[in-house]
Amino acid sequence: MPSIDAPAPARGRLWWLYLAAGVLIYAFLAWWFPLLSHVRRAPPGDIRTFAPALPGGLVYAALILTLFALLLAAFRHAKRHGLGHRPLATLLVGALAMALPLLLVYPINATDVFRYVVRGRIASTHAANPYLDPPSVFIGDPFIPLTGEWAGETSPYGPLWEIVAAGLTAVSGDNLLAGVLLFKGLALAAFLITGVLIWQLMPDERRPSYLLLWVWNPALLLTFVANGHNDALMILWLVLGYWLGRRGRPLLGFWIMALAALVKPVALLALPLFFIAWLRDRPPGRARLGWTAAALGGAAGLAWLAFLPWAGEAGIWRTPVELALRLLREATSGASFSPAVWFYVALGERVGIETIGRVGQLLLVGLLAMLLWLGWRGRSARRGAADAFFGYIVTALNFRIWYAVWPFPWLLLDAGMGDAADKRADYRLRAGLWFLLTSQLSVVLYGHLRVFLLGGDQFLAHLIGVPLVFGLPWLLALYPRQSSNPSIF
Repeated sequence: MPSIDAPAPARGRLWWLYLAAGVLIYAFLAWWFPLLSHVRRAPPGDIRTFAPALPGGLVYAALILTLFALLLAAFRHAKRHGLGHRPLATLLVGALAMALPLLLVYPINATDVFRYVVRGRIASTHAANPYLDPPSVFIGDPFIPLTGEWAGETSPYGPLWEIVAAGLTAVSGDNLLAGVLLFKGLALAAFLITGVLIWQLMPDERRPSYLLLWVWNPALLLTFVANGHNDALMILWLVLGYWLGRRGRPLLGFWIMALAALVKPVALLALPLFFIAWLRDRPPGRARLGWTAAALGGAAGLAWLAFLPWAGEAGIWRTPVELALRLLREATSGASFSPAVWFYVALGERVGIETIGRVGQLLLVGLLAMLLWLGWRGRSARRGAADAFFGYIVTALNFRIWYAVWPFPWLLLDAGMGDAADKRADYRLRAGLWFLLTSQLSVVLYGHLRVFLLGGDQFLAHLIGVPLVFGLPWLLALYPRQSSNPSIF
């Protein structure tokens, strides 16, 4: 009787069914949330725009759960039977097949892509500075209504991103659909290239199954392709820099990682950890001093070049100052669905939200200091980067579902590149996967369930929802507790 692990032809082709089912679900989402007929909707819509009733929200949640179930089934299949003779091509072609219908999905959970277009046009169409001039200044631009409540805010992104946005909108011109599709296409390309880098970083025996958790992951496909989020480009620069460092070029790797912070400043959380790791590998004395000077000097030079196109009459330094003030204003004003707000509600509003925000910032600074110390003592920078991003997520006043993707590549690399017996890395990766799922479901929990089952009570939605979104993944990740199989599931 053949072993259950034998790659029988019938079982070996089963992954096609998982892929086909995923493609059908994504095609259904393209029909349900059509981009082409709603691209000019102002203000932009969300999932309740297209699925206003409770049954619609429950159907959407069921589809997300099904997609994650298909991902895990495909992972187990790849772990046991492989993916044929050309697994990398299989994974990338499969990812592309799932991504194509998502290009035509309205960005229901993150409408930032419309603001990418509008802010890109500030430079390409209006020859102005997106760090000094908010969209509301350009009242004659037909796309300004798409910015919604952010019309009076300047750009929160790095100068490299605004250069890219200006270039893409120079190509799309007054064609809004073309602009949105260009940004989505860029995110898709960055997502797939990152997948190739992850493949090359992984040991041979883990490549197919672990890469599948990246390129066929529904949370990533929805974030990067359906929503076209620029986090894909930020993560690409980080992973590319790490890839270069692993190939003996840490100086170039650090410079490339600095580009990630010039796309989204939140990438600065990871840079010191890799800097410390690579610095430790230099011989003490002049070698370390020289490498430090070159690494920091090169990163500063790249920042200067990236900000140079936005230098105005006040000089090049005004733009980074305006960006810093913009980020500070967003970090300290307002609050949304987040652990910080949970404490505010749980304490009966007896402690001001500003105080809770400051405590969170102090906790984050303390965490980063501890991670740097652990990194200097030899702890993996991959693990530290995941911790740094997750620390930001749980201490910030605001949470957005795309934040959940930031730690994931480092959790994946840490589990896939490390010792197969490292149960802690496996546990962390499982928690990261569950967190991606609960984050995706949070829009239904805080939207449909809050409105129809909780009477619209935001406080009650916070008290129930935050533990489910941020705490439940750590409990679910406890399964399986023990396994002789090195698979994480």
